[in-house]
Amino acid sequence: MKKYWIVFKKSLKSELTYRSAVLWGLLSAVLGFLIQVFLWQTLLETGVRDDTSFPDMLLYVLINSFMLQLTRTNVAGMIENAMIDGTISMELLRPISYKGYMLAQTLGKNIYGSLTATAPVLLLSLFFLSDALLPDAIHIVLFILSAFLGICLMFEVTYLAGLLAFWLQRCWFIRFYLYGLRNIFGGTMVPIWFYPELLKTLSYCLPFRYMTFEPINLFLMKTSVEQAWVSLLAASLWLIGLCLVDRLVWQAATKKLTVNGG
Repeated sequence: MKKYWIVFKKSLKSELTYRSAVLWGLLSAVLGFLIQVFLWQTLLETGVRDDTSFPDMLLYVLINSFMLQLTRTNVAGMIENAMIDGTISMELLRPISYKGYMLAQTLGKNIYGSLTATAPVLLLSLFFLSDALLPDAIHIVLFILSAFLGICLMFEVTYLAGLLAFWLQRCWFIRFYLYGLRNIFGGTMVPIWFYPELLKTLSYCLPFRYMTFEPINLFLMKTSVEQAWVSLLAASLWLIGLCLVDRLVWQAATKKLTVNGG
């Protein structure tokens, strides 16, 4: 466990090197938040949804931006690049699980991004959240559990996509489709509350809604404590299933391994 903690800290520190990028990311996060706030305020004032208040929508945008930072991962691109330049052979020689190494590195970057990009947005949102109904302690605990499962699910999906680089060499296009599916069926652009019944039904058959949408639902208390176990169980089953699949794919990938140059 100490080895993963060292990788996590190094990943966290490496993000401090690019301070100008952090500044631009912070500015982008604030502008994106303000655009969404004013957009949803205008839409809700038209009466398009009577069961969704502006404070609820504001909280949704805020927690959604936080969850997007926590679930952000480029592990597929990292595996692809390692395959192309041949460094994968050295990485596999480390006395540490390759998957655990990638997870620790991703968590370090994401937590740093969440602290730097979301904290200013949170301070800004205080000007709009005076009428918002904040969750009780039970829903906060359920939100944390659901968010943890969502982070693991997003990592598993992109990790599996990255393992395809052992056969395809290039897998950037798969990551592109995964993020597209996450945006649609994960409710990251528009909450699934607004979806037609067909898309709502399809979202239950895919893991993407459990990455961000279900944690947000718990935070907003739109999912009751009695119903929370359904989403937590579904997310857990998806996670277990993906872990079993990635283990099989990993065993096949290490046998298939070919590195450019020999």
